[in-house]
Amino acid sequence: MIKMTMNMANCTTFIFDLDGSVYSGSRMYPGVQELLRLLDLKQKQIYFLSNNSTDTAETIREKLRGMGLAVQRSSILVATELVGDYLLEKYGIVRVKTFGTPALQHSIKSAGHIILSVGSKNPCDVVVVGRDPSFTYEKLHDCARSLTEGVKLVAVNPDLYHPGEDGSRVPETGALISAIQAVSGATELESVGKPYYYSFKKIMEQSSVKPQSCIMIGDNPYTDIQGGYLAGMHTVWISHGQPFPLDLGFKPDITIPSIGELVHYLLIEEVMHLEGNF
Repeated sequence: MIKMTMNMANCTTFIFDLDGSVYSGSRMYPGVQELLRLLDLKQKQIYFLSNNSTDTAETIREKLRGMGLAVQRSSILVATELVGDYLLEKYGIVRVKTFGTPALQHSIKSAGHIILSVGSKNPCDVVVVGRDPSFTYEKLHDCARSLTEGVKLVAVNPDLYHPGEDGSRVPETGALISAIQAVSGATELESVGKPYYYSFKKIMEQSSVKPQSCIMIGDNPYTDIQGGYLAGMHTVWISHGQPFPLDLGFKPDITIPSIGELVHYLLIEEVMHLEGNF
C-alpha cells in the first residue's frame, strides 16, 4: 500500500540513495530501469547520493552501467569525494590523518590537504574516518591517540551498517566511530554524509533548485529520510515492510514497500493530470 501526502509532479529533482534502495550488493531491485526511464522522459533531474565511503562516483557509475542502467546524464555524489571540499570550506588547508580506503585519502589530498600517515606522531588538525575493511586494533589505538585536544573528528558517514545481499548487516563507518569514541573519549563529531546538510547543499548548488523542488528517495529513515526532511525536501521512504520509527517525530511524504512502486504512482499521477485537463 502506498501512503502519500504530496504531488510528485511538482518535483523537478529526484535524489536516490543507492545501497538498499536502487540495489543490494550486486542485485538491482525490480522496477528501477522503468522508473529512471520514466523520469528521464519527464525531463527530471536525477541524482544519486550515497553515504558510501569506499567507492567513487566513477566506480559507482560503472556498477550502474553494468546493471544495464543508462546513467550518462545522472549526477552521482559520494560522501567519500565530498570530504576534501567539506574540510576546505570549513577549515581551509589542514593536516589530516585518514582511516579508510585509498579513495578517501585521494579525495582529501586532491583538495590540497596535508596527509599524515597512520602511525605518524606529527600533530594533525583533523582525523577522518570512513569505512575501513582493514581496520585493526593498531589503527584503533593510533586513531584514539591522535584525538588529542583540539583535533577534530570527522566521519565520512554516520551509518552503523548497510544491508548485504544475504540480508546480513555489513559494518559501516559509524560502527568504527563508536569504538573510537569509546576509547578516546571524544564526544564532538562532524559528518559529511546524510543526514547532515552538506551533501544536500551540494546537490541544490549543482541543480540550481530550491529544496521544495527536490525529493529524496531512500530506505534508511535516519540518514536518507531525516536528511531530506531537515534539508526542507520532500521524502519517499522505501519501507521494505518495516514500520517508520516513531522517535523521528515526523512522517515521510510517501511510503512505499519497494522502489518499483514509484513507477505505478508516477503513471497514476500522469493519468490524473491528463483527466484534469479535459
